[in-house]
Amino acid sequence: MILSNRFGWSVGLAAILMTSCIEETETDLDRAITRDNLVMEEYITSNNIDATKAQSGFYYEKTQENPDAPQFVNADYIGIYYEIRTIDGQLIDSYLDESKEPKFFRYSQDGLWPIAITYAAGLAREGEEMMLYTPSYLAFGNYSYQQLILPASNLVIQLKFDKKYSEEELQQREVDMIQAYIEENELEGFEELAEGVYFRSVEPGDDSKSESKLGSNVSVDFEMFELGATEPVFESYTSNQPTTVSIGNSGLTFLNEGLKGVLPEEKVEVMATSFAAYDNSIQILPEEIREDLIEKGEQIDLVKPFTPVWFKAEVLAVQ
Repeated sequence: MILSNRFGWSVGLAAILMTSCIEETETDLDRAITRDNLVMEEYITSNNIDATKAQSGFYYEKTQENPDAPQFVNADYIGIYYEIRTIDGQLIDSYLDESKEPKFFRYSQDGLWPIAITYAAGLAREGEEMMLYTPSYLAFGNYSYQQLILPASNLVIQLKFDKKYSEEELQQREVDMIQAYIEENELEGFEELAEGVYFRSVEPGDDSKSESKLGSNVSVDFEMFELGATEPVFESYTSNQPTTVSIGNSGLTFLNEGLKGVLPEEKVEVMATSFAAYDNSIQILPEEIREDLIEKGEQIDLVKPFTPVWFKAEVLAVQ
């Protein structure tokens, strides 16, 4: 298992339909688009829905407008509440409880799946509510998951756009989460090494050997958890294959910082915000399909976005 599973998954139309989950020829793709467009046109007409067709192919209607609010632009961090159903009413996922914090995503081509929600953000302002009528090629394509998602499902998506968040706000949110977790669980010895990176040494290493530095290769056995979870998202113990990290070159700030200055045989723990770890992880809705997508070969991070991590490692060697 590699730690730096930096996803290479573009979530545009072609990527949704041409991934390993959805193997269709170009002709099949064209047929699917034509089929879904006809289905959605019939659904809109037969239900007397006053919706506008977006250039990308989905229909939308604004049920709550806020014309004086800021419009979302590329790279904004956005909070949303939502409900996703098929056009025949089957519930796929619902997150409408505004007493909870919203689900966050970054407005970009790689920010959220299903991609129709991302496209809709480009038509929305803070506080606005929308209904999306989405053909499957802008939703889950030919992907299926148990009985929850069936291939070629056309969707009705209810959206409320909360507001845009600054990177500083979201970083502070995760710092607060980490600090609260440390305090609530009476964890001693953690020190902040860099912005959003907290380290403690649990057992000393062999000080007769050289400690790691920039450019060192550090081999570790490890477990890594989403903060608060009881099961690791990554671990090396089950595979019996230690992981080697090149300090300064891993692409992951929390490893570059947390494994610098360690000794062989030392046991260490690192807590980090997502901005110091898997900052490019894509938001997947519903969340429960993330692991299934990875098992089917999608190159996405298993760690959810905007989620701190807790890395626990034993240093085996420093070279």
